[in-house]
Amino acid sequence: MFSTVDVAVVGAGLSGLVSAYRLHRAGAEVVVLEAKDRVGGRLLTSSTRAGVAVDCGGSWVGSRHKAVLALLGEFEIDLVPQFTDGLNLLRVRGRIHRYRGDVPRLRLHEMLDLARAQWLLDRMATRLGSPPWSGGFAAKLDERSLGAWMRRHVRTTAALLVLKMVTAASFGCRPEELSLLAFAAHVHGCGGLADLVGVHDGALANRIAGGAGTLPTHLARRLGDRVRLDHPIVEIHRSPDRVTLISRTHQPVHARRVIVAVDPATADSIAHHPPLPVERAELQRRWQMGTGIKAHVIYQRPWWRDHGLTGATVTDTGFVRLTFDVSPAGAGAGVLTTFLGPAIADDPELLQPDSAPRRRRRVLDDLAELLGPDAQHAEDYIEQDWTDEPWQSGCVPRVPTGVLHTGYPWLTRPVGPVHWAGAESSHIGEAHMDGAVRAGQRAADEVLATLATVARA
Repeated sequence: MFSTVDVAVVGAGLSGLVSAYRLHRAGAEVVVLEAKDRVGGRLLTSSTRAGVAVDCGGSWVGSRHKAVLALLGEFEIDLVPQFTDGLNLLRVRGRIHRYRGDVPRLRLHEMLDLARAQWLLDRMATRLGSPPWSGGFAAKLDERSLGAWMRRHVRTTAALLVLKMVTAASFGCRPEELSLLAFAAHVHGCGGLADLVGVHDGALANRIAGGAGTLPTHLARRLGDRVRLDHPIVEIHRSPDRVTLISRTHQPVHARRVIVAVDPATADSIAHHPPLPVERAELQRRWQMGTGIKAHVIYQRPWWRDHGLTGATVTDTGFVRLTFDVSPAGAGAGVLTTFLGPAIADDPELLQPDSAPRRRRRVLDDLAELLGPDAQHAEDYIEQDWTDEPWQSGCVPRVPTGVLHTGYPWLTRPVGPVHWAGAESSHIGEAHMDGAVRAGQRAADEVLATLATVARA
């Protein structure tokens, strides 16, 4: 189909497809090589038996996510506002707090402790530079884990619980497993901790109508047969004027430039000849992705709303610790989503692959304890374990101490004709859909500038 294309993009996730779309519109000859049998990467929309779309990967789009909002507007894809008309639940030490808005109403000393922790983290984030991983202050933060910082600065069980749930949902790990710099940079790129966890005008304000997978599907349709599925790349050979991409199952692909649009841990599965610089290779080797299962429980209707509840819960005990209402717009099915993982589960054995039936039973029992007996009457149940996803190291970044400050330049620094994209490489909207779009656009612009320079020469 192609002899030597201008650009080969490795990975048909959102970032890779945005790169290819931008390059194609600029007149470059491009091909996208995807190892899986689908596009979307960490955006995966599945359907229930009744045809209800649920997002098994990335879901939410915030009001500050300007890059992805512009792309959704271009394709005329609608947003579904997150349901907020009711009371949220927070259970701590057996006591349930019902509250409206993004901040739970706790006892005074707990609210003061949580407010102080938020103020300290926001101040820390604002002190970071651009990109936030650079400079002496960033180096200092990268020496400590978020857990170590919490042990020193957070006093109450309620405040600790909120930060643990934020870490589990955003990074798929415990605070002790995450670099303080990684957390602060994430807060920096979201515009503050309140925005990161906020539903009202925050990062959780909206979902994509029809599921997040709608966006990569639109991009792939515009690229047509330039997208090749079931095409895993296992080696990249660089020479002065051409790159050769090797697959075990297809003929080699030759390109003038390459964009590798996957997270660093997944990129580590590709061999390079000649070898990558030590710094980039070390970044890939040490990068980690969070673990866990995203589960959806589907009901005939969102019955919890009848009781004045939003479906959003946080609790310090049980197997289910965090839930959201992700029901489709309009009348119809009710859907609750929860995150199950070793970072928060009180029964790790239930996370084993052969425990799926017992896990489903436990999820329904925990939901019934939190929201009422109607939770037992689910019509469907769907899980996605990203650690078992082929050709994928995980869904969310879990960066340990000592990686980001030294490795951050290599998130974006080209290696000869090889460029890098992926949501983790954007310091704005990092690890969100917005970051994926920004990274894809940045990588495409780098390549276009290089191709123009070569053409003038």
